[in-house]
Amino acid sequence: MCWKEFLQVQGSKNDADFFFKWLAVELAPTIYGEKPSTLLNLIDSSKMFMKTIWLQYGEALLANGNVKWLVLKDEPHSMKILFYRVDLLNSYVNDEENRRFLEGFGYHTSMSLEDLLLYFKGRFQLMCPHEMGILLGIPLKDVMGFMGMGKEDHTCQGMWKVYGDPETSLGIMQRMEEMKSQVAGWMMQGYNVMDVLCGPCSQTA
Repeated sequence: MCWKEFLQVQGSKNDADFFFKWLAVELAPTIYGEKPSTLLNLIDSSKMFMKTIWLQYGEALLANGNVKWLVLKDEPHSMKILFYRVDLLNSYVNDEENRRFLEGFGYHTSMSLEDLLLYFKGRFQLMCPHEMGILLGIPLKDVMGFMGMGKEDHTCQGMWKVYGDPETSLGIMQRMEEMKSQVAGWMMQGYNVMDVLCGPCSQTA
């Protein structure tokens, strides 16, 4: 089942159960290894009290999983949070080409992942830093192309603008979408949302 269809057939869109399922779907690519991090803007609105529900249940939801989180910006009715896998994000930011690119924005090679994220958080207060694309697993060629720093032409667009040969970028997008639908399918079959949020879903429903 497509993850969008799964969410559409759920019950009330303004209760904790729906939020848990929505969060599991949104974080699926990161939890299951297709994306180093996911940025979500949790908004309190008449449609859904995302921030309120997160503040009440969030820590317990992810306590036993492989995903950490960092609040980037906390505003009265919204909270921007970066959810990430330490192992995957470390690998991405320490890739030689990515690290060289990040150095140009003040990310020193001696920085630990924790220090790097805190530096990113500081930059995030003033703007949406372009280097965020690296943290989210977007190929460097696409990040540089979007910034006007690359040599590749804009070739297509999906979750982000793609520059140069689209095969790698489109493959990443496809795997992200497939993982979200896979997780939606597990929950449709009866898997507990807490088990899904904790990691590899191999337990009996």
